[in-house]
Amino acid sequence: MAAKPSEMRDKALETLRALQGPLYAVLDAARDPRVLSLLKRGGAPYQSLYQGPEAGELESVAPYLVDLTRNEAALEHLIGAGWGRSWGIFLSGPGPMDATRRHLRRFLKVQEEATGNRLYFRFYDPRVLRTFLPICTPKQQTEWHAEVDCFFAEAEDGGLLCFARPPAASRTDP
Repeated sequence: MAAKPSEMRDKALETLRALQGPLYAVLDAARDPRVLSLLKRGGAPYQSLYQGPEAGELESVAPYLVDLTRNEAALEHLIGAGWGRSWGIFLSGPGPMDATRRHLRRFLKVQEEATGNRLYFRFYDPRVLRTFLPICTPKQQTEWHAEVDCFFAEAEDGGLLCFARPPAASRTDP
């Protein structure tokens, strides 16, 4: 018998609560206007992955890095309101928020091979991440996991997927 969506949401919350060290979310304000509203009143530190004029112009549709490390209430509220709605991804890693933000910003745009055009890459959409990470080359795995121990994303069935750092993709020391 398949697990109920509420059971899967509760299991995801239990797994994320049990993590040791920093826990972050990258939430997509473009998915739902409630995302930005929740961040503004939620009490957890957050910052747009965009910077400069782009951050202001795209505030209502930007991806936001949220530090959930010492804010269990924010994590509970986020999972309760957004699980199953593809609001974003979670990640764990040893670094502080500013280093994690710098690392993730590297992946916001990609270059299309055929035209050379720079395109936004919405890796923070769990539907994108769960498709992309399993097909990464070893070099890409090393790049993506340089500051991240594990990426977490909603599975199609509502469960929680963990994309852990492969043994060969060890973190770079400062």
